[in-house]
Amino acid sequence: MVPQLSLGLEEAQRAIAAVFDQAKKDGRAVAVVVVDNHGDLITCARMDGAHARVLRHAIRKAYTAAVMGRDTVAFKKDMQDAGRSLTDYGDSSLTTLQGGLVVRTGNQVVGAIASGGSPRQRDVEMAQIGLNALGL
Repeated sequence: MVPQLSLGLEEAQRAIAAVFDQAKKDGRAVAVVVVDNHGDLITCARMDGAHARVLRHAIRKAYTAAVMGRDTVAFKKDMQDAGRSLTDYGDSSLTTLQGGLVVRTGNQVVGAIASGGSPRQRDVEMAQIGLNALGL
């Protein structure tokens, strides 16, 4: 039997709160998603004023980071370097949009976090704020 660690609801809520605090300072409405080590949703939230598609994209970003075991930006680069495309994976939930960050404890993937609704690089920065709030 192989033990697996995963993020929990308490950590996920703390991360979302940290991102929302920063988003309010930025004057932007964002969505934040936290998934477990399998890419399954733990929790998500969309601020008032954020379009529904922002949340859908954030869900895909977090899922991709968790199941591929790397940030979405790194996944995109790895695909380009290998001459591959998203269709090669046969998983319509995968994305290469910026803002999905894998969460690890040691070498083990324990989940992922993603943010959407900001300019591309800011989505990465916002997800990093949430990652830092996890305290891992």
